[in-house]
Amino acid sequence: MKRLITPFGEIDIQIDGKSVPYTAVKGELIEKVCPDLLGRYQISVRFRPDGKEHEISCTFHTQEPYHKTGESGERLECQSFYNDRRYKMSIGLEGDTSYFPDGTRSSEYDYDADYLDNGMSYLILPETKTELYVFGIAWIDDAGWDDPVDDEHDRDAQTWFGADPKISIQ
Repeated sequence: MKRLITPFGEIDIQIDGKSVPYTAVKGELIEKVCPDLLGRYQISVRFRPDGKEHEISCTFHTQEPYHKTGESGERLECQSFYNDRRYKMSIGLEGDTSYFPDGTRSSEYDYDADYLDNGMSYLILPETKTELYVFGIAWIDDAGWDDPVDDEHDRDAQTWFGADPKISIQ
């Protein structure tokens, strides 16, 4: 099984903690929003819910230190990672994980998302009917967590657009 290799290591897709084969589809760069990305991919996972809770995760494995930060937007759950070699990688999924203070879900999606230490995951709920789950992955170089060159983080915002699975990869 060929795996996607990123500056943060291999990407691993798991269902309930067990690695599954996948195909990473390379996407085109979009001149206006993410022309400088070094990688832009989507990984689609088909899973038929069975009325039980499940987790579909997209993670990476590295021995290098890194920082993480949430970068969600409208209908996008996204987390980004910075390493000491000045790479930034974002992993995104379509969703809207929100709850009222009393614990009631307020999302239009029938699944939830989780921000992992080293990736993102879809949380399949007993009522979930959705069968297709897409992860967006994008990375760029010359982007630092505490960047002395680009303190506005203008350039590294490109991974946010690149990792949005709602933006077509073709």
